[in-house]
Amino acid sequence: MKKNLYLFFLLLSSFVGKTQSNPALNSALNAYPSVKLNMVYVQLFGNGIVLSANYERQLFKKPGFGIHAGIGICGEEGFYWNGTYRITIPVGINYLLPLKRNNRFIDFGIGATYAKSDMQVYMLVEHRNPNYVNTHYWSLVPSVSKRITTRRHMMYRYGFSPVINQYGFIPFIEFAMGKSF
Repeated sequence: MKKNLYLFFLLLSSFVGKTQSNPALNSALNAYPSVKLNMVYVQLFGNGIVLSANYERQLFKKPGFGIHAGIGICGEEGFYWNGTYRITIPVGINYLLPLKRNNRFIDFGIGATYAKSDMQVYMLVEHRNPNYVNTHYWSLVPSVSKRITTRRHMMYRYGFSPVINQYGFIPFIEFAMGKSF
């Protein structure tokens, strides 16, 4: 038993030593000593389908995992605007991969967006009307984008974020602009 325990700790210490002595990883993370943890931004053609206002929170002081949520609008049939609109609620997670230049990242994310057109009367209509037609749907929104943060903590992002829902696969080029704090 002691022999197995000794072998386990020896193996564990060799892995810890390897990760601590990786100069490429250390230099990439030390180039970004900290990031602002909070961000608000407006996004066009992204997780909010057409237009959304979002809040994002980085989970650690170094670039890495983050979560975001917001509220937005889209057309009745997804992107296509036919005079009516849907309220959207985008949520998701993302990962920031630092690039060699300071304040530039590759942003990998996955999100889900809930879209609903009769938000105000939903509770009254659905249960009382036998001819009620479902007016909500979920969308899956993966994304890959480039994020640039300025010295004044402004954020600019552009990338590819397709929307996958009941209307099919809709490829979007997303744009976002916001402020870190």
